[in-house]
This record gives sequence, structure tokens and C-alpha cells, in this order.
Amino acid sequence: MKITFASVSIALLFGAACGSDSSAPTCTGTGCTCADSACACAAGTDCKTQCGDSACSLACSTAAKCEGNTTDALALTCGDTSQCKGAGGDGSTVACGAMSNCDVKLGASAAVTCSMDAECKVQVESGTIICSDAANCDVKCIGNCKATCTGSSECTVACTDAGTAATMCSAGVFACGPC
Repeated sequence: MKITFASVSIALLFGAACGSDSSAPTCTGTGCTCADSACACAAGTDCKTQCGDSACSLACSTAAKCEGNTTDALALTCGDTSQCKGAGGDGSTVACGAMSNCDVKLGASAAVTCSMDAECKVQVESGTIICSDAANCDVKCIGNCKATCTGSSECTVACTDAGTAATMCSAGVFACGPC
């Protein structure tokens, strides 16, 4: 397991999500469908889901290229060789597996799992990140967060809040803030 600690003194701006309406999500692009607040993108090359200020989910599969945005909780699942981007508010959850590529900016109390051979770029206000198997995780914590790196995963953990380095809590467990 290869771990890199970094300290970044300039806080990154949280990516703005979309509008301020609570209507059903809109989904555009080939292969994109929605039912209520659950959207899916299968084999689409440019799927975009906009959820306004409502919680929603987006599942990307079959080598899809997709993006989901909400100011509320986003539940994003990215599989096989899909490329997924997302911006979600507090309580968001992300699962990236297989050989997927995820790039997400999330609010407080986020939970991210990156497994198998996935490539994950994660920015969270606070939350937990699990990087396992042979995944590669680049984590930026704005506030308190904990990253657990297991297996042959490679992790970079940067604390942007107070300009401090991540603390090693135990083997493979790193925290920005308290352990």
C-alpha cells in the first residue's frame, strides 16, 4: 500500500450544484432514464442528471459517461468502465467499482467507497472514504474526514481546512481532524 500525505493551504471551493427547484430530476443524453428520483445511464456517452435541490440517485453502467448534480444528497453508483462526475450535498453516497473513474465533490457526512481497479478523485466537506483492493484514491478533505486504505490501493490524502497534514490513526487509516 502506498500512502501520500499532503497539506494544502488554500481551501478549494465547493462545486456548485444546480438550480433551486424541488421538481423531478431531468436527465439528458443517450441512454439516460429517470423514474421518480432514480436515474440510470447505460452505455450513454453524455448523460447528465440535474436534480435541483432534491435528493436523487444515479447509476452508471455499460461504459457510460455520466454526471449527476444536486444540492441535496446524491447517491451515485459507477460500475464497469464508466466515467462518472458528480456534485452532491450533505449525506451523499458514492460507490465506484470495477474499472470505473469517479470525480466527485460532496458536502458534509459523505460516504465514498472506491474498490477493485477504480480511479477516484474525491473532495468532501466531511465524511468517510474507503479505498480498497487495487483502487487509486485522491482525497481532499475540506473539514473532518477519515480515509481507510486497504489491500494494494494507493491513496493520497490532503487536508485543506487548517493547512495540516493527515494524521495516521492506525495502519491504513488517515484523518483530517480527530481520529
